[in-house]
Amino acid sequence: MIEETLNIPVSEIMSFPVNSVNKDTTIYEVANILKDKNIGAVIVVDENNKPIGIITERDIIKKVVAKNLKPKDVKVEEVMRKKVITIEYNKPIKEAAELMAKYNIKRLPVVKDGSVIGIVTQSDIVRIAPRIIDIILEYSKYSSSNIESEKEEVIEGICESCGNYGILRYYNGRYLCEDCLDEYNKD
Repeated sequence: MIEETLNIPVSEIMSFPVNSVNKDTTIYEVANILKDKNIGAVIVVDENNKPIGIITERDIIKKVVAKNLKPKDVKVEEVMRKKVITIEYNKPIKEAAELMAKYNIKRLPVVKDGSVIGIVTQSDIVRIAPRIIDIILEYSKYSSSNIESEKEEVIEGICESCGNYGILRYYNGRYLCEDCLDEYNKD
């Protein structure tokens, strides 16, 4: 059941349509798209909707604002990151998460036949994580129904006490983050 959830295609959790621009768009225009759409990045595409770059809020801050350049005078082509990691629409979310971790990226354009059709973000994957954690917890109840294990179990997920995402330790029947564990251990 866990494997089934991890094998859901990225097309099922991606956001679409994708906000994209061409390389001649100004940074001023991109900044307004980011503000108006309340998003953190846009994909730069060519005339065939093939991804050729990505530009994030951070890119704008580091490469335009911090250098005191005029956003209306700077083109996307001058600021965008040209190396774009993408994923095919039919690949599993597990593969998307692995790519994000490997390349330390937060956004992954989804392509079909080389054209951008959507985007998957870390938030999209975290959104599905509670379902995976619920499955794991349910499975663990059945697999160890007679044994209350004292061994330390560590997973990545959402703390059952405070709701924060991170590294969790199994303690008294619950998965807790380090901060919540500290609070329980003080008592």
